[in-house]
Amino acid sequence: MNKSFNVVVLVAVAAGCMFASSLLRAQASGESGVVDTSELGIHVEMEIASETQVILKVSEKNVGTSPIWVVTDTERVNRSKGPYLDIESSDPDKLICSFQFYPPSPFEFFVNGTSVHLMRLVAGESHEETLKLSWPIRTTLPPFSNTLQTRVITAKSIKRIEVRIGFLPESPSLLDLINRKSPPHDRFTGLEQIKVGSSEKSLYEIQDVARSSLMEITKPLTGEDARGPSMHVSARSESYDNRDAMNIPNTNTLAHESSHLDSPKPK
Repeated sequence: MNKSFNVVVLVAVAAGCMFASSLLRAQASGESGVVDTSELGIHVEMEIASETQVILKVSEKNVGTSPIWVVTDTERVNRSKGPYLDIESSDPDKLICSFQFYPPSPFEFFVNGTSVHLMRLVAGESHEETLKLSWPIRTTLPPFSNTLQTRVITAKSIKRIEVRIGFLPESPSLLDLINRKSPPHDRFTGLEQIKVGSSEKSLYEIQDVARSSLMEITKPLTGEDARGPSMHVSARSESYDNRDAMNIPNTNTLAHESSHLDSPKPK
């Protein structure tokens, strides 16, 4: 009896370790939850690129036929706000700026200091944000890797920038959850569960993440501000290759500048 019980425990522990290991690898690579999608179109313009800062104007549009809820106003472990920043492990020259749900810290299972707002976009509706990154910057928490630490990123080490935005399809169960979270408690961690079919799933599990193609940063950067080219992408689809096709001027505009200079201090 004791031997059988011990075997079961060992199997459970091994399975847990394998899951945790694969989860950390996914987070470290920045690929967690990223899928190809044609429901969210993204237009990115590089307004300024210099040795001291990069300013990006990001426009996102619901190019599908049904309402979606887009992740915005992301908050990090240290309570600072702005996009989550990370380096692609397989491509260290690439900076990832993301607005999406990530799993909680594997080092603090019962505490999740991160949160986001969800913004509704009906079919054809747009939203715009301005991202200001001041060099040097640090990676943020989240995303989490296999160590609880951040890294310094210098301007010279980055050649490409990718923007990722998470979103959720509208459903009665999602609307019920959102309606129950009235201000000032209308923030989400991604661990909230809603009914999907015959089961319960977390928002993190059901999110889609649209990602842009790469914004190239001209090298070398000079001390003077250099205006870069505009970039427009719609994941999977090339049907929105220009600003007119996306009708970007008809947007709900939110100027949101974000920078991250200090090392996060998890609470």
